[in-house]
Amino acid sequence: MNARAMLLLVLAGCASKSAPVAPADGHVGLPLVPVADVPLPGPANRFDYQEIDPVAGHLIVAHMNAGSVVVANLSDGSVVKELPGIPVARGVAVADDVGIVFVTSSPSSLVLVDNKALTEIKRVTTGNGPDGVAWDPDHKVVGVSDQKDGAISLIADAGSGARTQVKLGTETGNVVYDAMRKVFWITVVTSSPPDQLVSVDPITSNTISTILLPGCEGAHGLRLHPDAKSAFVACENNDKLARVDLDGAHAVSIGSTGAGADVLAIDPGLSLLYVAAESGDLTVFDLSQPGIALLGHDNPGPNSHSVAVDPQTHRVFFPIMQGPAGTPVLRIEKPTGI
Repeated sequence: MNARAMLLLVLAGCASKSAPVAPADGHVGLPLVPVADVPLPGPANRFDYQEIDPVAGHLIVAHMNAGSVVVANLSDGSVVKELPGIPVARGVAVADDVGIVFVTSSPSSLVLVDNKALTEIKRVTTGNGPDGVAWDPDHKVVGVSDQKDGAISLIADAGSGARTQVKLGTETGNVVYDAMRKVFWITVVTSSPPDQLVSVDPITSNTISTILLPGCEGAHGLRLHPDAKSAFVACENNDKLARVDLDGAHAVSIGSTGAGADVLAIDPGLSLLYVAAESGDLTVFDLSQPGIALLGHDNPGPNSHSVAVDPQTHRVFFPIMQGPAGTPVLRIEKPTGI
């Protein structure tokens, strides 16, 4: 029996019990079990995005309100290094092909870090309030969401070249690179609803597609389905998840999440989508099904609005602002039966 079949069997068992742990909507909780709570350096304040560096075997965590980036071992969560002095560290993108980790930093910087030496290379200018960041390995372009400008910055030559800013709306959220279509996708809030999902050519800076997202307010978090046929958008202002087809008529499906849906993470091997929310609620969806297919809920801990998953081990990572001793911890969990 493979790992996904085991997980679904456990879920079925939970649903059949006479008194399952279930939220108000009647869906059973996803059986995540603890692996470890690993102490993190710095104060117990807000963390933001995380990314996996599979080549180095690292988890890169933006400790936003501490002004630092924490590098941890994927194997056990132990801290490898803390990089201080990065104000309002938010988005993280890993570019192993050029040996760089990109981190956005307010008020208007992109920090380039050597992913082997774990030392800062340089800082380059972005737009105002940079948030999400993505790497285009095909053209060696970095895409930065200039949130306060409602724009995307395209920075050539692996972050060291010319910057072109493309204005898109009143606010932008996260950005991802679509290797199939060779474009960046970015979430956009406009002055006239609904919010949008927009694709931009990394070379010409032209807008390629603009997809309306009815039912999604505060479009922010973003991930592509592993098959690249659809995208998932976290709608932080109305606690929803939008799934939008990227081809054809761009059909949009909407489902409910925890309050303040924010960061998304995908486990392609188990076909799971994790949606972390500002409330600390975690909602999990089945990617193998069409539309929005809810699997269950969990609550990894207070303020666990950031989530990352190791696709090799299926372990899930949550930086928690306050652990049992009142200090920040990296909470590591895994699905039951894995």
